[in-house]
Amino acid sequence: MASTYGWLRWMAVPAMVVALTGCGGSGEAATATPAEGEPEEDAIAVRAAEASLSSLSELYSTTATLRADKQATVTARTVGVVQELLVEEGDLVTEGQALARLENEEQRISATRARSTAETRQREFERAESLHEQGLLSDEAFDTARRESQEAQHSAELADLEHRRTTIRAPFTGRVLQRHIDAGATVSSGTAVYDLADLDPLYADIGVPERHVARLAVGQTVRLNADAFDHTTEARIERIAPLVDIETGTVKVTLAVRGGSKLRPGTFVRTDVVIDTHHDALVVPRSALVSEGRRWHVFRVDDAGTHVERIEVQPGFEEGDRVEIAGSEADVVLTAGDSIVVVGAAALSDGARVDTGSGREPS
Repeated sequence: MASTYGWLRWMAVPAMVVALTGCGGSGEAATATPAEGEPEEDAIAVRAAEASLSSLSELYSTTATLRADKQATVTARTVGVVQELLVEEGDLVTEGQALARLENEEQRISATRARSTAETRQREFERAESLHEQGLLSDEAFDTARRESQEAQHSAELADLEHRRTTIRAPFTGRVLQRHIDAGATVSSGTAVYDLADLDPLYADIGVPERHVARLAVGQTVRLNADAFDHTTEARIERIAPLVDIETGTVKVTLAVRGGSKLRPGTFVRTDVVIDTHHDALVVPRSALVSEGRRWHVFRVDDAGTHVERIEVQPGFEEGDRVEIAGSEADVVLTAGDSIVVVGAAALSDGARVDTGSGREPS
């Protein structure tokens, strides 16, 4: 009897423990629950932006080197010593402007003497002509007087030309690129004095694939970027060649940069030619797109801002950091104003919980 009572007593102990636990007697055994308003632990921090409607263009991008359409080395045309340099590198000069002067006293004297001789020979010819008309001078003497007058006139013109050439002038309006001589230097015909170029406009020749050329037109604006000094400007299509390069399949398109920009001949530039433009296109930031093989998708945030929906899309035109959404799944349509994940999208899956933090940002 005693052994039976002892067995019952030991069996009752676990039962009491179970009873106490079920009644919540021990706080450590209860399951903890999140405090009200506390973010769920598995929410992924992301940033979102709105899909919007905007104009977006298809661009053909390539590179080129700028060149001056008119560029020449100005040379001396006679022998002499440089007396004065009138312009320096970087100066803007106009057509006919004096650039340098040579010592010209000898040429001036020669020109004055030749002009005086020509005037004398002209007076003698006029007298001979009068006498010939009166029959007082033979034909032979009259022809001699006329020939001497003409030769003297030609000599005077040559002497005057040599005198004028002692002043070196600009053949066209442009900017001085380089000076080759110093004052006091002796020059002869053909000695380089200055390099001169017309910098307005500058030109760039690019090759555009034949399939795009039909959409281009003379006068069309082209964006031009010079990375060397972070400069962006506009160029215009000046000419479109009438033939196709059989080796590259491209057509030569000449761009003109006008307006006295900061660019120089020889500057390396990138060009963006607008091939086509879509107006009212649905646009999202490039960072919103996530690739999976050959497929692309974005994640749309629900109205509550707590979960995302995976939407497969078809990218269209790309311009800068913006991408056109040309289409999406037939049963899921992406529209302007939808909140799209732009930071953290690669870590998401369909239906994932998210925390957008400060919410939406402009697209």
